[in-house]
Amino acid sequence: MIDVVKVKDRDEGQRKAHDILKKIVNGETLLALSGGTSMDYGVMLVGPGDVVPGAICVVDERYGEPFHENSNELLMKNAGVKDFVDEKCVESHKVLRGEDFLETAKSYEKDIEQLFSMFKNKVGVMGVGDNLHTAGIFPYSVAAKSPNFVEAEEVEDKFPLRITITMRALGEFTGFVVMMFGAAKREAVKIMLDEKENDMQKYPAIFYRKSKIKSYLITDIQI
Repeated sequence: MIDVVKVKDRDEGQRKAHDILKKIVNGETLLALSGGTSMDYGVMLVGPGDVVPGAICVVDERYGEPFHENSNELLMKNAGVKDFVDEKCVESHKVLRGEDFLETAKSYEKDIEQLFSMFKNKVGVMGVGDNLHTAGIFPYSVAAKSPNFVEAEEVEDKFPLRITITMRALGEFTGFVVMMFGAAKREAVKIMLDEKENDMQKYPAIFYRKSKIKSYLITDIQI
């Protein structure tokens, strides 16, 4: 179930995402964050300072050493998220801890299982790639059909080694704010909203339209 929220550009999209999060996130919410260029957490969360969840985690990570230069966690740290959660005394959970690839996934699976049991309300801020991957759930990937909440997987991408929550994990959420901006994402938005396209293995982000979970698609793309 998806509502399309039209904005004029990415900057307005960040402010609209803040407004939605302020309505659906509170101290009893797990807030799961994505990386990527669609997100500006400085505008969406840190600047306003009034969206304070019970805990924060990330939905996927590019494997490597903690806070490596291409990591989502470094992106969020640079946006001020780490200082924000410390100031607000919000519990936060990182993926990268210096463990090997498979052990990292096992450790994060334990964290996610615990967080899911602690928080009834779970909200994800999600991006979608040109190939309609979302989080680290790529087309025809293990994460698209896994019975687990977290998978370690090598995918066809510039950053192939991924630790990600799975499609099964997405089904545990109560709401999503999905961010897609720019002409390069036009075809992806068209496919995601096309009622005739229903293969979530081929196009994982179709989940947001087909699921009964409430999703808000914030986009500047005219279809």
